[in-house]
Amino acid sequence: MENILRFFSFLIYILLIIALGFLIPYERFDPYQKNLIFFIAFVGVWRYTWFFINIIRAWTYKNIKFKAIRKEEEKKGSEIDPEHVFILITTFRIGTSVSVEVYRAAIKEAINCGYNVTLIASIVEMSEERLVRKIFLELNPPERVKLVITRIEGTGKRDGLAAGFRVVANSPVNLYNSVVAVVDGDSILGEGVIRKSARLFGLNENLGALTTDEDAKLEGKDFITNIYRKWYRLRFAQRNVTMSSLALGDRVLTLTGRMSMFRANIIADREFVETVQRDYFEHWRLGKIPFLTGDDKSSWFYVIKNGWDMLYVPDVVVYTIEEIPHRNFFIGSLMLMQRWFGNQYRTNERALKIPIEILGLYTWYALWDQRFTKWTAPYGLMIALFGAIHWGGYIFLAYIWWILLSRLLMTYAYSVSRKDILPSWPFFLYYNQVIGAFVKIYIWEHLYKQSWTRQKTKLVAGDKFTAWYLFVSSNLTFTIKVLFFLIIVNLLVQNITFDDIWEYLNWII
Repeated sequence: MENILRFFSFLIYILLIIALGFLIPYERFDPYQKNLIFFIAFVGVWRYTWFFINIIRAWTYKNIKFKAIRKEEEKKGSEIDPEHVFILITTFRIGTSVSVEVYRAAIKEAINCGYNVTLIASIVEMSEERLVRKIFLELNPPERVKLVITRIEGTGKRDGLAAGFRVVANSPVNLYNSVVAVVDGDSILGEGVIRKSARLFGLNENLGALTTDEDAKLEGKDFITNIYRKWYRLRFAQRNVTMSSLALGDRVLTLTGRMSMFRANIIADREFVETVQRDYFEHWRLGKIPFLTGDDKSSWFYVIKNGWDMLYVPDVVVYTIEEIPHRNFFIGSLMLMQRWFGNQYRTNERALKIPIEILGLYTWYALWDQRFTKWTAPYGLMIALFGAIHWGGYIFLAYIWWILLSRLLMTYAYSVSRKDILPSWPFFLYYNQVIGAFVKIYIWEHLYKQSWTRQKTKLVAGDKFTAWYLFVSSNLTFTIKVLFFLIIVNLLVQNITFDDIWEYLNWII
């Protein structure tokens, strides 16, 4: 029944595109409008080319390069097994039912992988310690699986990670031949994750870290939860494509905090521990801003700047238990985007200072593309809106037709990542691109704003003058850039001229 509904939904969508195509009065487009549309198409070709290059690279990685890696791994014997596996789980204000699922899955993986394993639980409350010990005893693991509890004050995830890293550093094992799986407190390890990931380090002496495929789990079947569920499904399909594309060049853009695996000697390095625990960035206007969120970006930055290879493992899955941050999807998605894109941009500038021969050409361009996309995504929308004011509503109608067609094609392209593409994805794609672009434009000027959606923790701005300066300077630069962008758009659609701008400036002066 579900497949039939999906088929008819796509059919209605395609019929809508055809109907809109017949409604557009192409004969009313004057030569200047056609030239403008050509220029828009030029920008579009650049963006869609980048999109489909990523799709092609993702397909190549998953079906050729990684299959060869997995085939080689399966042929090898115990010589590529790790000497020791550490599974570090940080639990900070996570619900009991979630913690039970997370620790059960981790302990089962520790048992089933067949290696010597130390499970490190970095926790805050005594009740959490009792819960972990109870689950561990119930599953009755063999002697080769040990449990270490490290208790910290409730000062945040970064301190919890650092405490666990120091346990690894003090372990009497060959750290170069051992691995550490860093698992978030809301992430459930899928079957075979530890073994299938850990053995890959034995194939490549320069492999420093890897991350795996992810999928989301949301409790509830109500309308709002289903919206979030479909949205997350698309997000992880996009993540799968991006990770696979970059992994073709032995790099990724983040070592996802939900579950990534590291060579243990990297985890044990004092500089690595300090980087994750007390990371910060220097901004020309905002000054020194400590990282509150984004520990996965901190670990990624250390690994990549030291020239280690990275890998994406698409054939194993980690399931993340997501909580709806707000019952209003628009507000909730904005909260999540602010955190995601804030972490992205706080790392972007310093990452681009790494030599291109270490980053790799494709990764280097991908980092620059993060900056371009915040302006290119809303460009077409603004041209259509202001163009409709000058020439008529059919300009906007043509824009809607193109959006419907292009996002449908992009949705089908994501079948490289997920086979069960959904009729809602074209709309979510457009929503993510346009609303996401506005969030990026805003957050680029407000990089000091950081908060967790789950823990409701925020970074304090400091004294009153500092808070005032950050607020005023950030909003001023944001306003100036947006106004400049809107002026350029209105010049292109002939709503204003340079003479109008000059006359206005003279009036102000």
